[in-house]
Amino acid sequence: MTLPRVVLVGAHGHGRGHLDQLSALHTRGRIELAGVADPRPPCPEQRTAAAGAPWRRDAASLLEAVAPDLAVIVTPVHTHVELAEAAMRAGAHLLLEKPPAPSLAGLDRLLAVQAETGRTVQVGFQAFGSGAVTELRRRIDAGDLGDIESISATGLWWRGEAYWSRAGWAGRRFLDGHDVNDGALTNPFAHAVALAVTLDGSGGEESVRAVDLDTYRTRPAEAHDTASARIHTARGTRVTVAATLCAEAEEDPVVVVHGSRDTARLHYTEDRLVTAAGETRHPRTDLLGNLLAHLADPAVRLLVPLAATRAFTEVAEAVRQSPPPTPVAEDRLGDLTTLTHEAAATGRLYRELGATWATAPAWTWTPEAS
Repeated sequence: MTLPRVVLVGAHGHGRGHLDQLSALHTRGRIELAGVADPRPPCPEQRTAAAGAPWRRDAASLLEAVAPDLAVIVTPVHTHVELAEAAMRAGAHLLLEKPPAPSLAGLDRLLAVQAETGRTVQVGFQAFGSGAVTELRRRIDAGDLGDIESISATGLWWRGEAYWSRAGWAGRRFLDGHDVNDGALTNPFAHAVALAVTLDGSGGEESVRAVDLDTYRTRPAEAHDTASARIHTARGTRVTVAATLCAEAEEDPVVVVHGSRDTARLHYTEDRLVTAAGETRHPRTDLLGNLLAHLADPAVRLLVPLAATRAFTEVAEAVRQSPPPTPVAEDRLGDLTTLTHEAAATGRLYRELGATWATAPAWTWTPEAS
């Protein structure tokens, strides 16, 4: 049996975990690790993990030299579109880290290249590998929750200066003329946003009808660290997301589906689902393993196909086009935990809840704006 030849593009930071996984698969005879591309040289441990595969600074030259069957792309989001297109045109299927593109135009470009080349693209929204998500979808489809009335999500984490200075693109909206679109909603809580809009079931070219948004920043970074969004889906569902990276007391992010018969609370980082019937925990499927299984047998359902990320990218487009986040002193945020839960529960934005610091102007994005 011919092993799939796999290359990794981006081996530092989050890419280090992918390198270790690919190295283990190589050792077990599941794949051939055919090359690694990263502009920074490897440390001794990374060199060992590469298992003798060539390490190049330039991804394009590696793709040309190797012509891999599969490429794992773990690079800054503003490089995704160019690198993913190059990999598909080199003949590779993809595991592309989330978010797939910083803009709706970027996603459309990738979808066009995918249609042209016939390549398979899995997007690295790891939360979609959770069995809790699969079970919640089953219950929604079976009508266990009744009619879906609204969906909400909360994110309460804290990230200090080290987080915002970890890379040149961190906390940037734009960099050297390229969209970056970093920020709480589009990066650390991207899973919550993607799950919330996907569980609604809206699809097609315009999954989202409108996004009401307010964004704030307590850091010198361009991007928002605190934001609330009210998303109106094509099915008419109200989806509200309130999230901050300034929470003094961190909480597990939660997506809540409110139905006419029952309410489901999805703790996606813990693979845990809570309904009136009780709590269940579920196994998680690795996205790379799922992609390899799908390529070997197309009957295996791909968990996060590129086209399925459109609703999330429409929300990201709203963030990209929104006014710069409103500056606010972190010590003025007060009881942000209570405010965040209230925003999610009521469907009202931070600025609509009377917080003295929440002075962002009213702003709404629609697909016609793109």
